[in-house]
Amino acid sequence: MRHLFVINPTAGKNTDPQELIHQIGSVMEQRNDSYQVRITQFAQHGEEMIRAAAKESDEPLRVYVFGGDGTLNEAVNAAAGYDHVAITVCPTGSGNDFLKIFGQTRSHFSNLEELVDGEEAVFDLIECNGRYSINLASVGLDARIGVGMVDFKHLPLVSGKLAYLLSLVTNVIKKTRNHFRIRLDGEAIEGDYTLVAACNGRYYGGGFCPVPTAMPDDNTLYFVLVKAVSRLQIAALVKKYGDGRGDEFPELIRICRGKEMIVESPEPTIAQLDGEKMESNLLSFRLSAKKIHFIYPRESSWAPASI
Repeated sequence: MRHLFVINPTAGKNTDPQELIHQIGSVMEQRNDSYQVRITQFAQHGEEMIRAAAKESDEPLRVYVFGGDGTLNEAVNAAAGYDHVAITVCPTGSGNDFLKIFGQTRSHFSNLEELVDGEEAVFDLIECNGRYSINLASVGLDARIGVGMVDFKHLPLVSGKLAYLLSLVTNVIKKTRNHFRIRLDGEAIEGDYTLVAACNGRYYGGGFCPVPTAMPDDNTLYFVLVKAVSRLQIAALVKKYGDGRGDEFPELIRICRGKEMIVESPEPTIAQLDGEKMESNLLSFRLSAKKIHFIYPRESSWAPASI
């Protein structure tokens, strides 16, 4: 068994790589497995290192990334489809929305020893234009808000949810609708929409939960289509949407399960995959044939309370 620890030193506000290296050494010194510690130097460097390690040998490889949702997304894109590679995240980023599916037990992900001794699950992935998302992908206002959060996250006293709200206000002022042609598992739809999302996980934007029953291992996705709404309507909808109560507005919000959604717009528009930016006028969100092996502490569970 090989272990690779990848530290993103720019994730969060107080990441200390040397302290993390010391913690890793303390955990691994009692084990006979080989391990490496790498520190990323630039965007997608972690993805490069993980993919290289996956190709190096067929020996089982466990990858632990220290960062947030963006760092986890790099690991996902590097390890997708490799059955001998398992990944996880030790949360040191300014946003760790995917881990919120584990509820109160997500605190165990901060215990490195529990992660190293953790179990493995096989999770689904969203594929969009050749890239992968483990949590949520969207296009429209929501994507612009998610990408815009970066401008606010590193401000003093600004949490993930506050960064989302600040980005929301900024982007609502700019634009609240896009014209989309959509094919939802073959069904043709056309109209003006505020946002369209594909959900594998449940939480994003610092804590918004549009689909409380979404599961990352049920071989299906949830699609959320929000028709074009005014700025005043957004103010009224955003809390209920974020609390998973979108079904109270069936005339505006459609939530359904499916495998594929193709979204076409007249001009290139911003999409986000786990907060990472993509821009195109044709986006294909589909349940990927590739899976990801995900490491989780034995004491944690991702089943929602309603299941």
